[in-house]
Amino acid sequence: MRFRILIPAMAVLWVWRFSVLSPSGPTWAAQGLFLGDKHKNRGMDCSGCHTEDPPKQNVPMAVCLGCHGDYRKVAAKTNKLDPNPHDSHLGEFDCEKCHHAHKASVNACAACHQMDMKVP
Repeated sequence: MRFRILIPAMAVLWVWRFSVLSPSGPTWAAQGLFLGDKHKNRGMDCSGCHTEDPPKQNVPMAVCLGCHGDYRKVAAKTNKLDPNPHDSHLGEFDCEKCHHAHKASVNACAACHQMDMKVP
């Protein structure tokens, strides 16, 4: 009988802890908000990117480019960065290789190149 009450209570406290600590609700990044949180704060709901509820797959690159513009437009927005991560020798690199909506983003270029770049 105690477990029927204890487990739901623990789950509520766990979710509440993250809700209170983040202005946008559950946020798992200790260092800041994830891209999903930033999109939410700008008024987008989950269906703005995801077609499934709950989501089961990564968002295709075409969905990202549908809002952010084609790849050349994205590269133009970051043309002041040296090197420009969107003007890659690999061509149109899949957004998801670096940018993650619900976990920390990574600098995929740093796997081969010495680059200290913050990836949103």
